[in-house]
Amino acid sequence: MTTIREYQGGDYRAIAEIFTRAVHEIACEVYTAEQCLAWSAREPNYGHWKKRCAGKRPFVSIIDAVISAFLELDADGHIDCAYTHPTFKRRGVMSQLVRHAVAKCTSDGKERVFTEASICIRPLFEKLGFQTIAEHLVNIRGVKLLNYRMELPLRAA
Repeated sequence: MTTIREYQGGDYRAIAEIFTRAVHEIACEVYTAEQCLAWSAREPNYGHWKKRCAGKRPFVSIIDAVISAFLELDADGHIDCAYTHPTFKRRGVMSQLVRHAVAKCTSDGKERVFTEASICIRPLFEKLGFQTIAEHLVNIRGVKLLNYRMELPLRAA
């Protein structure tokens, strides 16, 4: 059974590992090795993620007492980071987290949920009703990566 909860203090270690592994074991299927190394070092940066998580307070998905995925939702409805541990990919974990974020934005009266989706997660967002607004080339450490600006309108303006 999957449970979604808010970030707790020690979660940053698992989140750092999920991020690193997702980039190098999932995103590597569609991005080059150079792009993946620009995106993430091969070793988790625990200090960075401890600080980031303290501010962002991501949602985490728990399966059998293990953090299987995480999603950062900013106050304006922006999904900043959404990563799944490779062991749990294609099991609906991220779909549940995105639906959770959409429900939170809806209950908070937001007009939309939006993100910059990687090539690999774009189909999931499309399946959940998000529309591609534009292709976007992001420059990370001098390396360009393609992603997609996407949004899901929640109510009429």
